[in-house]
Amino acid sequence: MTKPPDESPTQRQPASPTWVGSASVPPGGSRRRRQWEDTLDLPAAPRTLDLPAPPPEPAPAPQPQPLHQPQIRYVPVVPPGYGPLPPGYRPGPFPPPHQFRRRRRKWPWVMLALFALCAGCCGGGYAWARPWWVQYPASVHVDATVPDLTRLNEAASTKAAEQLQTSLTSDHLDESGFTAVYQDDRDNRQRVLVFGATRFITNPSRDLEASLRKLGQKIQIQDVREVDPGVAGGEQRCAASRYNGRAATVCGWSDHGVIAIGVFTGKSLDAASTSMQNIRAAIITRN
Repeated sequence: MTKPPDESPTQRQPASPTWVGSASVPPGGSRRRRQWEDTLDLPAAPRTLDLPAPPPEPAPAPQPQPLHQPQIRYVPVVPPGYGPLPPGYRPGPFPPPHQFRRRRRKWPWVMLALFALCAGCCGGGYAWARPWWVQYPASVHVDATVPDLTRLNEAASTKAAEQLQTSLTSDHLDESGFTAVYQDDRDNRQRVLVFGATRFITNPSRDLEASLRKLGQKIQIQDVREVDPGVAGGEQRCAASRYNGRAATVCGWSDHGVIAIGVFTGKSLDAASTSMQNIRAAIITRN
């Protein structure tokens, strides 16, 4: 009994080459048999569905770069002992070049400026306030020894000095007046009348000039000059004068603690100025 042919799909393949020319055709059977013999039982190739290719992804739009920042190529440096960088490694955003500049420390300059400001304020305040606490308060000792002068206790001269003292007195609560009369050791005819007051004086120059103007209403004073007060500081003025019909010189000094005026009969301006500084240094003490 003949086996039925396999009806499964096959791929037709020629079993033998086709003869061309005068060569004899190999014997064969029936047509149906030749179809069976000429077909190899090979499985058919699977059918595939041709799908359309996906569209390509659009390329990212290039980002505009600022014109003032040049493009910097970053070359990574691998420290010794580390392996190579992984493939596709890309570093983060590289900072602009101006950020690599070393920042200058500002706090030393700030501290220096503050120190200079404090030093200037403290130095200026000390220079301004020093005469106040150095010169005030002050005390007067009329019995102290004065170079080249001897103190006298003449009633007439003492009364005259007290009358002249009113030209510089004020209504200050801390005021204390004083008077003294001296005789020159080298000339017994020369007298020195000294009168003044101790008090707190805010403006020594103003008070001294005001006192000399008041004294000018009682005795003759002219050509007032500013002279050097010496190491004691403060203000000193001298002027030509006449007292009891004789030529004289009036010298006054003032600081933040004392104001005083001396009338020197028979003395020149330079000699009276030097003698006034000696009297001031001898009778004034700072508390």
